[in-house]
Amino acid sequence: MKRILSAILSVAMAASLVACGSSQSHSSAPADTPAPSVPAESAADAPDDKLTFGLVVMSTNSDYWLTLKDGAQEAVDAIGGELVFTGPADNNDIQGQVSLMENLINSKVDAILLTPLDSDALAAPVEKAMDAGIPVIVIDSAVNTDKYTSFIATDNVAGGRMAMERLIESIGGSGEVVVVNALAGIPSNDARGQGAEEYAATVDGVTVLPQQHCLDQAEAMTATENVIIGNPNLKGIFATFNRGALGAAQAIVSKGKAGEIKMVAFDADADEIKLLEDGTIDALVVQQPYEMGKIGIEYAVKALNGEEVPKTVAPEVVIATKDNMNDEAIHKVLYPKG
Repeated sequence: MKRILSAILSVAMAASLVACGSSQSHSSAPADTPAPSVPAESAADAPDDKLTFGLVVMSTNSDYWLTLKDGAQEAVDAIGGELVFTGPADNNDIQGQVSLMENLINSKVDAILLTPLDSDALAAPVEKAMDAGIPVIVIDSAVNTDKYTSFIATDNVAGGRMAMERLIESIGGSGEVVVVNALAGIPSNDARGQGAEEYAATVDGVTVLPQQHCLDQAEAMTATENVIIGNPNLKGIFATFNRGALGAAQAIVSKGKAGEIKMVAFDADADEIKLLEDGTIDALVVQQPYEMGKIGIEYAVKALNGEEVPKTVAPEVVIATKDNMNDEAIHKVLYPKG
């Protein structure tokens, strides 16, 4: 293990991160380059006084995860460290993510931030890293082990409830709604769908159609078009991830239902924000990936210095609408880099 820096990061954002229990993604945008591998020498060749952090995301083709990377990079740059960013190209390549974790462990990085695609499959690599003395900060989705340094994630069940509550309000309190979700098995998205359906079940007059599980934007568009065709009384859509939201929005427009079918979606990439501005999306449930990346690096450094860090942290989410998106607090979350 390389010499640990004495300097640690500022805890400026810690006040906005509320420690609590949490349930547990996001999906892909068009790829410019394939997901990078982690060369064995990447960490070993770093100067002895430079900390090296691995960041393994669900998909390198996602605006959401790139925002998380930006936050982590800012924190790493502040201490003169090195960030090794990697992940599979698609958010269904669980074995690819396992292999990338193994590469980072073998490279002897100082710490790892991980957004796991599968709670079971990634548990063993997390335990292996911890056994090797490498702190692991798990972000967004849980792993089925207690052997990790800290877990930073939105309370996704609560977020799903919040989204469905807003959607039902938008449709006037009753009618048919559908959840457009990511592939089953991604804990964070599963939890959002669960929370949404749990809330809808408490409201008389609301019918929830079967969830639509989609890999990417194209699948979400096709699935949503089929739901619209087969259910002419559909009034609302909740999309649990950004690419699902874009595909569902395309379907709404292509079927001439803009303004008629209401939609609430998770996340806030540039395309989603445009759809919020033009009224195709009625509300966004916005997380804080940039701050998750920053606080993840901060906690990793603290752990390396022998300091205690919270075991579980749940960052707040906000509801952004066309009416409030320019309010200072909401604007800051929508545009974390200014």
